[in-house]
Amino acid sequence: MPFFLIFLLSVFLTLTIIFLNKKLNIGSDSIYELRKVHENSTSRIGGVAIFVSFFSIIILNRSLEIFDSYLFFIFLMFFLFVLIEDLKGVLKPSYRLSAIIIFSLILVLELNLSITNLGIPVLDLILDYPALSIFFTTISLSLLANGFNLLDGFNGLTSGFTIIVLAILTETANEVSEPEISMLSSCLMMAVLGFFVLNFPFGKVFLGDSGAYFLGLTSGILALILAERSENISYWFVLALFIYPVYELIFSMIRRGLYEKSKASQADGLHLHHLIYKKMVNCSYFPRKEFCNSTTSIIMLSMASSSLLPAYIWADSPVTLFSICIIFMAIYTSIFLKLR
Repeated sequence: MPFFLIFLLSVFLTLTIIFLNKKLNIGSDSIYELRKVHENSTSRIGGVAIFVSFFSIIILNRSLEIFDSYLFFIFLMFFLFVLIEDLKGVLKPSYRLSAIIIFSLILVLELNLSITNLGIPVLDLILDYPALSIFFTTISLSLLANGFNLLDGFNGLTSGFTIIVLAILTETANEVSEPEISMLSSCLMMAVLGFFVLNFPFGKVFLGDSGAYFLGLTSGILALILAERSENISYWFVLALFIYPVYELIFSMIRRGLYEKSKASQADGLHLHHLIYKKMVNCSYFPRKEFCNSTTSIIMLSMASSSLLPAYIWADSPVTLFSICIIFMAIYTSIFLKLR
């Protein structure tokens, strides 16, 4: 598999997107002043480079059967739908949420994904019913996609997190003899890396909603398929890998709804990465503001690694993985409350 070619294609497409924004103002983030922590107009359609790079290889390499032509078409329709938000900023949160849930349901049904064995008797009894298992798996994927989108606030944060996750999935798939998952994870990782080198540290381009949703759904699908195919991989491994974006979403919804009396879907600048940027990173020490922005991402990725690396080491131990999730949530909550 020509992994380096995927990287080069992604870099080329990302540079093209940057050029189009500078010359024609295509995909500018100027419509999102509330959440901006930078001054210059930047393209929000960097996810296009990742999407095209990844699926170009999938289409050419027919041995990768997971993403067949039908799934590619569904992915494309969803990606284009969300891309409207990146270009125009006109899609209501309820429209995007509905699209994510519907698309996640299609993926769950088409790929026959089903979370059924969590090692908790009461939950396992409930998940024995196919309809409830499908519902639970669909909601889990939807939460993950939204969580990835919430992380996309600083240079390299979402893309850097995705690269680490995909690297772990690649190695884990190799260890349990799942070459197709390893190959797909590597392909997507190289596509993201081509974007990452232009997003971090200078923020020349952003993922946008389409890119963030795509990465959350695709990496989540690969992790779920790996857990289903291998008896040595627990579903708690999947949660431990993605506990950062999932808990970011759940915590933010609770914070907005219960404590701030605002809509759970209302965007704000009070996520943990925003608080760390405002209260922990002293921008006066940096010659360029972009370095201040990127330092925040490094701090957050270091915190995320507190669950990612242990998840890789103890991928076959449900009890340990569950403990990893609890510890991460405790760390996240305590830091947030301290800064808030």
